[in-house]
Amino acid sequence: MKSKRRRLNNYIDDAQGEAILPPEMFCEVLARLPVESILRFRSVCKSWCRIIQSPYFISLQLGVTKNRPSRFIVQSQCEADMSSLFLVDIEGLKAREIHLEKIKCRTRLKFKLPALGVRVFCDGLLCMASEKRLDPVCICNPITKESVILPLSRSKAHLVRHKLAFGFDQSSGKYKVIRDYRTSSNKHLSKFQIITLGESSWRQLNPPQDLCTSDWDAAVFWNGSLHWMINDKTLDDPILAFDLSSETFYTIPFHRLCISHECYELQVLGTSLTIVEHNNHMIKIWEVAGNKVKGFSAICREEHDTYVCWNKSLFYKTISQLSHKSFMLQVCFKDNKIVKKDWFTCYAPEMKRYFYQDIHGLPDHFSTVHFKPSFVSPSAFLSVQSQLPVLKST
Repeated sequence: MKSKRRRLNNYIDDAQGEAILPPEMFCEVLARLPVESILRFRSVCKSWCRIIQSPYFISLQLGVTKNRPSRFIVQSQCEADMSSLFLVDIEGLKAREIHLEKIKCRTRLKFKLPALGVRVFCDGLLCMASEKRLDPVCICNPITKESVILPLSRSKAHLVRHKLAFGFDQSSGKYKVIRDYRTSSNKHLSKFQIITLGESSWRQLNPPQDLCTSDWDAAVFWNGSLHWMINDKTLDDPILAFDLSSETFYTIPFHRLCISHECYELQVLGTSLTIVEHNNHMIKIWEVAGNKVKGFSAICREEHDTYVCWNKSLFYKTISQLSHKSFMLQVCFKDNKIVKKDWFTCYAPEMKRYFYQDIHGLPDHFSTVHFKPSFVSPSAFLSVQSQLPVLKST
């Protein structure tokens, strides 16, 4: 406790040394406040600002945030309207607009953050990139308005696919980004690269060869590994995983029905890696159990009738499980292959009811990623050699 107090006292001005609460107790109270309140408290005095920026407080607040329900980051899918992010609080039915242009870029690169799309999230950090170009890849904390550009590949290849995955390696204490991409000259073969925040260049990865020709959805970070659901119903092990510590690939088995109207989502619902199965009007929740040593299995945890005949024009994605009795869905309406409208709705299976979430200000067509606000600084993980360019708002 004494060493903890000494570390915190380093962030307190002498004039503010006499406090009503001990520094560690003050941090415990502060870390449990909404992130919007903490941001305002940075302006109270230099002492409070230094405490909030201290590694101890950042780690404490991150731990508190992980035990809270996720918020969502929403971004327009219209290229002409990607200049803002929206931090959505489902419980409060409100959205706070975050202007990407306020995150100023001190870099020689000729690009703007609004030209990039949010791909994945981890610990309050967003990974942003273009779908059509390898460069740049940006790690951004939209709360602190701080960003870094990852080392450039210098490739000018035109991409037909560019997907990223982002997670935290507990063994090294650093974040890692994986990307798979396909070029217009080789549309059916993926290449994989990895980088650790702080490294000066991307490294090549070699997944199992038959997986390089498959297709998969967005990655999910769970239990120290990144996971993808492979969209190939002939595979016995359709979940591809990558251990961030050992940097090795492995697969997880799951038996799927081979029927055309069936689809699957890979999600983290609560603390479990979960497979959400959609089959016409039914929804099944499969929970993945086990580990690499003893093996994995998937157990059907619950099954519900949605009482709606979903189709190619009206469909949904499971965003989160709010409780054991309700799910948050993003419903999409498509007309002539063009998405016309997205909205959030809460589905309560036991009540057989849907509750429209009236959140003002959201774009008509948007993408959604989970988000838990934090004060983690992306630049804190960079080495001296790789700290440029660092992007921070003024």
